[in-house]
Amino acid sequence: MTDHPTIPMPRDGGWAAYTDYSRRLATLLQDERARAEQQTAASRDGQAAVDQITHRLGTQRQHLHQLAATLRLPEPHVGGIAPGPIPDPAEALRRAAAAADAADVAAENAHRRAAQPPLLPGFTPLARNALVYAAAAMLGTFASLLMFAVSPDADLGRIPWQLVPWSLCGLPALAFFAGYLTISLVGQPRIGGGGTRSARAGGVICFVGMPILWFIFIAATRG
Repeated sequence: MTDHPTIPMPRDGGWAAYTDYSRRLATLLQDERARAEQQTAASRDGQAAVDQITHRLGTQRQHLHQLAATLRLPEPHVGGIAPGPIPDPAEALRRAAAAADAADVAAENAHRRAAQPPLLPGFTPLARNALVYAAAAMLGTFASLLMFAVSPDADLGRIPWQLVPWSLCGLPALAFFAGYLTISLVGQPRIGGGGTRSARAGGVICFVGMPILWFIFIAATRG
């Protein structure tokens, strides 16, 4: 029969020291156990944060590719990330989240700018289109008056009637289509659906406004 080792009983004052050391050992073990639980919880939270930022970056990458395709821009290149000198994982996660936030803000700004037309983005659609048609009408009127000024009949004091169809119909039509084309090219947003081209307002400006200006000019010069 094997004899089991026995713990010698402490002598004078030894039992108090023994119990004190036991309490200290129990406290240390409890502290180590609490520290291990904290590390486990921190590791679990860190892994959850890494999974969350990874999912967010994947969604963000897909959104950027879709946005580039919609805006007809080159496909964004998203390469690997080289490890940086950041020993603290929490600080690395914080910087990654800050970078993702900055990328979201930049993408939102690009989306907001793409939802506005390149030409006069601060104007309302009607005001922008009316200004474009008015500019085209002014150029057409200037061309009409220039044709009138260089006409031989004008030098003789007669009205060049051969220019009347151009002044009343041809040039207004050219001005209208020039304004319509300008609005279609640079007056429409790239995303968010096609905007209005205000064809009726353009027709009034070009086919009514230009003849009125032409008649005013004729009346002023004849008078």
